[in-house]
Formats: sequence, structure tokens, C-alpha cells
Amino acid sequence: MVNPHIAVTDLSFTYEERARPVLSRLSFGLEEGRSLLVLGPSGSGKSTLTLCLNGLIPHAVEGDYQGKVVVAGIVAADTPAYVLSAEVGLVFQDPESQFCTLSVEEEVAFGLENLCVPAEAMGPRIREALALVGLEGFEGRRLHRLSGGEKQRVALASVLAMQPRVVVLDEPSANLDPQGTVDLFRVLRRLHEARRHTLVLIEHRLDDVMEWIDEVLVLGSGGGLLTQGEPRDVFYDDGRLLRTAGVWLPQVVEVVAGLRDAGWDVPGRPLTPTDLVDALSWTEGWGAGITEVLSSYELGSEGPGVGLGSNSGPFFSVRDLSYAYPGGDGTEVLQGITFDIRRGEWVAVVGANGAGKSTLAGMLSGVREAPRGTVFVAGEDVRTVRPARLAGLVGHVFQNPEHQFVSERVGSEILAGRPRRRGENPEQVKAESLELLARFGLEEYAESNPFTLSQGQKRRLSVAAMMARGQKALILDEPTFGQDRTQSLRLQDMLLTLNREGHTIVTVTHDMELVAACGRRVIVLADGRVVFDGSPARLFRRRGELEGWGLVAPLVPRLCAALREAGVSAPGGAAVKSGLTSACQPESARGLAPAHGVEPTRGPLTVSEFVRASGRPRREAVSARVARGPEALVRRRP
Repeated sequence: MVNPHIAVTDLSFTYEERARPVLSRLSFGLEEGRSLLVLGPSGSGKSTLTLCLNGLIPHAVEGDYQGKVVVAGIVAADTPAYVLSAEVGLVFQDPESQFCTLSVEEEVAFGLENLCVPAEAMGPRIREALALVGLEGFEGRRLHRLSGGEKQRVALASVLAMQPRVVVLDEPSANLDPQGTVDLFRVLRRLHEARRHTLVLIEHRLDDVMEWIDEVLVLGSGGGLLTQGEPRDVFYDDGRLLRTAGVWLPQVVEVVAGLRDAGWDVPGRPLTPTDLVDALSWTEGWGAGITEVLSSYELGSEGPGVGLGSNSGPFFSVRDLSYAYPGGDGTEVLQGITFDIRRGEWVAVVGANGAGKSTLAGMLSGVREAPRGTVFVAGEDVRTVRPARLAGLVGHVFQNPEHQFVSERVGSEILAGRPRRRGENPEQVKAESLELLARFGLEEYAESNPFTLSQGQKRRLSVAAMMARGQKALILDEPTFGQDRTQSLRLQDMLLTLNREGHTIVTVTHDMELVAACGRRVIVLADGRVVFDGSPARLFRRRGELEGWGLVAPLVPRLCAALREAGVSAPGGAAVKSGLTSACQPESARGLAPAHGVEPTRGPLTVSEFVRASGRPRREAVSARVARGPEALVRRRP
């Protein structure tokens, strides 16, 4: 690389309160106009790297800084951050942390004012930036009235309006609904195709960015370089290394790995659903083998959470609930909502940004008062229950973990809400704290300030602190936000265990993969009302309505649909009763049972179900191909 647009050499950084460096001797380069995806486990220094690229480290964040960062010929350590910010635009992981004004228009204009852009030129640039992120007409909105996803888009618009040559995005989809994420990635793809910007992206939703990512850089847990290269090389050559490190891989890659482990000779290195459909169409024996397996195969209709929901009374009862934000225009974000959540159920609440999901969660836990309607918790009206008793019944993990931290040490925070026991041994309390920290991978941060943790670590701490109280119900707002592969799967296992033990779980989430993997029931909010209440499988059949609700089906149901439309057999394909054909029919045409009834069959929703449904190739077909020699193992195009 002769003249890289970004050149990082031997970069190391240690925060003031930390003993170990978060970045360690990191070196890499990126050419102008290229797109770079940065991956790594939680706490590996990804967000720290973004601060180094735009000069906030070392100019605004104190610590031990070594090495060199050069962007467009500018040495970051030798250049004031306000100068470098005109060259490098940064969208933070937490959008609120970069807001400087009160309204959308003022926020987008703020950077332009600092660049001394003439007033007459600001209006068009503001409108263009807001249109790019889907916020036309939001100029007069107050920032504190926006949903988390809307705030994220305002932050991106404020950066794009400044027209920097380098755009760095730290988990930009973290607070976006699934459809908003798709729309955002379309914007970034257009930016990349125009080649006007060098893009650096930190992201864990990988499948929808694979078509336009040029390079992948992976950080290890110690903040050093684990691997770097083109996406196909990184994900296929180093896939096992990445899984061991706790790094997410594209689900298409996971599907291919699972199929190959099951004995299928999937050709090539597919990265996108289109690639995979094409590869499976050329996989010898795929159609016949899968039909044979599925002729006697049925996927279970229930998610893995067993729970007690179907055999017990309601834990939460909501009756005619309505809510409008104080000081707003009177529009009700919730309008006459009524539903029950039974004891031991696991229910996912989903919907577009601004649909009122977090507002509803606050009313269920009593954090937010309901002006109209009633919420019952364990049979009691929340308005009559003492706060201390209510907190003992329901644990609520906020969307923003920082909003509920109350201690200066991680070790103290994790037990801050646990009731004190008379005569308890302080050493036993400390041991209990360390044990819980270890379960969430936070033991080495016991003496750290919670506010100095990475966003993923903050999320784990907030979940751990709430689980320490042992309430019978947990409400978790975006529990998988910022989590690496290892920690996300570990958290899912913990919640599944609690659910099997009879705890009621309510997850407010944009993570459709979590809904598919763990949910047995989904409530969709749209236009102030409950527009869907049923199983994930039924929800993902409503293909024509999902986009209007701000949702997108997980990759596997979309992959099955693409296979069917391409005329390729799929798990649950046209040849069997539990096929995709039935999965794509409207519910009315199939005579389905009521929303909470057990559905007899459904197609696969997750990678593991897809692979399991695909079975193994017929032994005689494999033996015949082996007998014909290596060239017969992969079917070639004519």
C-alpha cells in the first residue's frame, strides 16, 4: 500500500484507570474510498480505535498513548481535534453523548457552524443529510423526544452534513429497528459506491453489509491485530479463530460451515444470501437428499424456552393503556392497549423506532406512570404497590445502561440492588459479587468505574446487577446490544435457564435473531396499538406487513424464501408438509389456531434449525462421488 488514506502504526493506548492497554501495537492501512469492517470481542478496543482516528484520543481522553495515526497525511497526535474532525466524521456508539443542542435542525447545523459554512448554504445541506437518513420533516423535533433509533440517525446526519472524507461509524445500527437498519445500510452502500468517502464501520449485523465491505480487520481480546484481509479470506480461512475469540460471523458463513460439517459439499465461499442460493443450486444431491430427510422431519413449534406460560395465570395484565408524552402535541404513542403475559412466559416486544416499546416496558415495571389505563403486576395495581415491593417483583434493565448505574465500582454496582441480609459476612458478599462478575466476563473490572466500561460491558453489568436480585420477572430493553458472540450466547443461555425455572421474561428488542432463537410469543407495536400477538414463526410469515411495522425477518426465513423462489429445495421445501410453501401461505388459508395455540409445523428460523433440517447427504450419493475422485465432489457449471 503506497499512500494509504488511513495509516495506523504500532498504536497502543491505556486508559488512566486501567492496568492493561486496550489497544496493543496495532498496525494497519486503508486506501482512500475503501470500506473497512472492524470486528472484535467486547472490550477489544474497537470504540477506542475510532476515538484515535479522529483525534479525540489523545487530545480529549487522557491515558498512555503510543504509536502513530495518520489520516489523509495528517498526524492525529500533532493536530487539534477540531481540525481533524473536518476530515474524519465520527458517529458514536451512544448518540446522546455527541449531542450539543436541543433540536434536530440545530444539531445538524452545529457542525456546519463550526466549519464556518455560510448560512445560505446550510439549509440545503441540512435537508440533504436528513433525507439521506430518512428524517425528512424532523427539523423542528426536540432531541429528547426522539426514540433511540431516531437519535442515531440524527447523529449520522450531523456528520454527513459536514461532508468529511472519512466517515467512522461505531455500531450505527445499535438503536435502529430492523427496517431502519436496512435503510441505513443502503445509505452507506450508496456512499461507498460514490467513492467520496473512506468508510470505517464497527458492526455486528454483518449479513446486510457484506455486499459492499472491501476489507475486514479483527481485533483480539488484548487489543492487537488478530487478522485482516478481504471478507471471504477472513471469514472462511480464519472462521474457527474468530469463533474462538467470540467474534460474530455472517450467518451465511455459519450456514455453510454447518452444512459442510453435516457432509454437504457446498461449493465456493458464499457471503450473501444470493451467493448461498447460487451455491446450493450447484450442490450435488441437495434437492433429493433434503426431500428424503424432510419427508419424515418436523421442526418443533415451540422455541427453546419451556416456561410455565400456558398453564398459569397472568403475571402482567394491561388494560386499555394509553400514553402521550408530556409537552408533546398530544399524539398518543400507546392507544388503548390490552394484553396479558402469563407467569413463566418469554415474550418479545418488537416494533419500529418510536412505537412505544420502551415506554410500555417502563409502565410494566412501574418506572413510568400510566395516565390512562391500568397495569397489574402479580394481580396488584402498580399504582397501589410500594416501589420497594414492586422492585422486588420486577427487574427492569433500561435501554441505556448508564441511566441506572448508582455505584462508583463495578463490584459494588452488581450488588447495589440486592436486599441486605441480617448478619451476612462481608467476605461472602464479596465472593458472591466476584462469582456473578465472572459469569458475565467482568471479573477483571471489579475495581473499575462502571462509566469507563465499553458499551457491551456496561450492558452486561446492568443485566447482571438486575439478575442478582432474583425477581420473578425480568424486563430487558435491548439485552443483546453491544454483545459479542460469546457473551450474547451466554446471556441467552442464562435467560433460557431462568425461563425454564419459571421466571417471566419480557425482552424489548430489535434483534430478530434473538426473537427467532428464544421467543415463543411476539407482541408487535405499531401506530400506538398491538397489531400482532403470536409466535415468531407466524410473525415471519407476514412478509407483506413486516416492512410497515419496521421489521425484517431473520436471515434463515429469508433464505428459505429465496431458495423457493429460485426453484431450489429448502428445509421445509415444497415437497413436504412442514415446508416453506405452507410457511409462506397466509394464516387464513391454512386455518391456523388462535395466536397462542400450538402450531403443528413450521419452517426453520435459525441457523442451527436450518442445518438440522437439511440432514445429511445420502450415503450412497457421497460414496459414488468419492469413488469418482476429487473432481466429482463439487459439481461444476457447464
